[in-house]
Amino acid sequence: MKANRKFAALAVTGIVLPALLFYSVSLPRSPGDRGLKLMHKDLPQFSVPNHTVIHVDQIPPTTPSPHTALAEHVQRMCHKLDMTPVPSKVRPDMFHHILVDDRYKFLYCYIPKVACTNWRRVMLVLSGKVKVKDLMDIQATDVHARYRRFLPTLSDMSMEQIRYRLDNYYKFMFVREPFERLLSAYRNKLQSKHKSSQYFRDTFGRSIIKRFRESQEGDNKGGKPVNAKNANKQTVHFHEFLQYLVDPVRTEPLNEHWAKYYKLCHPCFMNYDFIGKYDTLEADASHVLKAVHADHVVQFPPRSAAYKYNRTSTRLSDYYKDIPPSLLRRVYKSYHADFVLFNYTVPEDMTELLRSDGGKD
Repeated sequence: MKANRKFAALAVTGIVLPALLFYSVSLPRSPGDRGLKLMHKDLPQFSVPNHTVIHVDQIPPTTPSPHTALAEHVQRMCHKLDMTPVPSKVRPDMFHHILVDDRYKFLYCYIPKVACTNWRRVMLVLSGKVKVKDLMDIQATDVHARYRRFLPTLSDMSMEQIRYRLDNYYKFMFVREPFERLLSAYRNKLQSKHKSSQYFRDTFGRSIIKRFRESQEGDNKGGKPVNAKNANKQTVHFHEFLQYLVDPVRTEPLNEHWAKYYKLCHPCFMNYDFIGKYDTLEADASHVLKAVHADHVVQFPPRSAAYKYNRTSTRLSDYYKDIPPSLLRRVYKSYHADFVLFNYTVPEDMTELLRSDGGKD
């Protein structure tokens, strides 16, 4: 009888403890008020009184491998900012941005405007379901529409399947300097007149113009709101886009093209094996393909294969120089978690813009 009781106790322990371990290790916490307050109090990149920009902690030179350095930095910052996982319920929809490759056993969290179209091209070829001689023969529109069914997301799977892949697959993501990514998203989705951007101009552009632009016919103290008919014919100004991002009364969630990285990819609980950066994209992509043993099958395309215009990074000051410093600071504060977690400092040509009063506040 005693032996049976001991066996039953051991059996329960064997079932419950692993389950608790999974939930205690794998589940995410949003930064929330406490984490964000700690972030702004203990790790500011500008001080409250004068907004002087201060660099965040740099990756220690003693880090064992440069290929894991950023991922290790992220985990340190998650702990420091009180964003580490706590027991909670796993929701499959949290994994909507994580693409799954079961042939080469990896998980890729895609962030729009950080080379995700080319990574999708790579994954389509690796899936074996799309045959092309050149990656760039796969049209961008087909990548996101026609062939989308060939790229399953982790959110499509059962909890048992999700757990297995989180435990056994290679996990990676790529990030980009936040100010640069926002400008890239604006230029591509709201300023561009390309047909592929029509959805964004119609869905977001019209409402942004109506909410943040005043009519030329108004008086000096503030004009009349732009009507819907006129809004349809106009282009969103960059400062209007930034106002929209930090609007305190906005209720709708941010579109994935300008959403925060930590909300798309949950780095504080995913424990990524590798986190690459856009400015070292080709070298980092090569490392990933070698890590998943796919470098003999496909090569990541160079930037010149997809883009014919100047890098967005060379246009930062052109767009941001006329933005009121007070608005820039609000944008910076809103995306502060991404700056700190992924070890980004404010670009040099924008540092003075954040400091300056410039008479534009």
